[in-house]
Amino acid sequence: MPFGVNIDLDRKARVTLLVAILLAGVLLYFSFRGIDMAELEKTLKSARFAPLFMASILSMIALWLRSYRWRVLLNCSNTLPIGMVFWANALGYLGNNVLPARMGELLRVEALKRCYEISRSFLLATALIERVMDAGVLVLFTSAALITIPGLPHWLQRASKTFSILSSIGILGLFLLPHAEKYVLRILSGIPKLSSVVLRFLDGLRSLHSWWRSSQFLLLTLVIWPMDSYTGVLVAQSIDVPLQFQTSMVVLAALGLSSAVPSTPGYVGVFQFVAVNVLSPFGISNAAALAWILIYQAVTYVVQAIFGLIGFGVLSKFQASQVPGATPSPLPLDV
Repeated sequence: MPFGVNIDLDRKARVTLLVAILLAGVLLYFSFRGIDMAELEKTLKSARFAPLFMASILSMIALWLRSYRWRVLLNCSNTLPIGMVFWANALGYLGNNVLPARMGELLRVEALKRCYEISRSFLLATALIERVMDAGVLVLFTSAALITIPGLPHWLQRASKTFSILSSIGILGLFLLPHAEKYVLRILSGIPKLSSVVLRFLDGLRSLHSWWRSSQFLLLTLVIWPMDSYTGVLVAQSIDVPLQFQTSMVVLAALGLSSAVPSTPGYVGVFQFVAVNVLSPFGISNAAALAWILIYQAVTYVVQAIFGLIGFGVLSKFQASQVPGATPSPLPLDV
């Protein structure tokens, strides 16, 4: 496997993959059950090029911004070229689309480690920070979007306000935690197993000791997800599906959070099921919802495949000693 990533699965991983395949089959069945396939085919064929082209451009920009955001975490004491981080990140997304168990995360980590000899635990920790921040922002945006959508039950609007407050507190806590590291470790000193997990998490959080770096990371996160939502709107416009920006935010948040469940490469089955069930209450037919998610996935997968394959070619040529600015030892974690 490239960059030293081993795809030989142990017994537990094989069982997880089997569960993911079975789950994907069940979810696909319920997603396509009762669908008028002729209507679905007609909708897919009606997709217009201009909105899809703009959606592809936005998807490229979002991929670059995600790479820049990861670089903000990585550059706690060293400067990595944005190009190398971009190629590694694109390769990781490609890996998630074609490999089981989100192994693309390991692929992007090993690709950078191969070039720069950065600590693997530090790279994995920064990737974890990205995922945690994304989850918090998705909950915040979803709650805010639900508040602005008219006609929703009062209990749902009240719950949305509560989740907005809780997610805001969680995001704030994420940025304050690096500045209270010694107190956290003191509290966890009596729980060795939990302490080891938190220590790895704190490795990544040390990147956020700088308030300037923290602000950049948060700002980029707040820009990336609305951009993805507008990409969803453009995809909907290409097939004349009445998808509002707030609704696109809600369904993309549901897709992002659903990626945490065991799934096949490319989240086949999971994403189709989520799209159909989330968009249905907003008056979008199951056939239209399926057409939307299939085209949205196709747009993002094509972009990620193109840049991921280029990244594979670029990164395969380098060893750590060959890359300009490469460090012979792991990056220091303190600022």
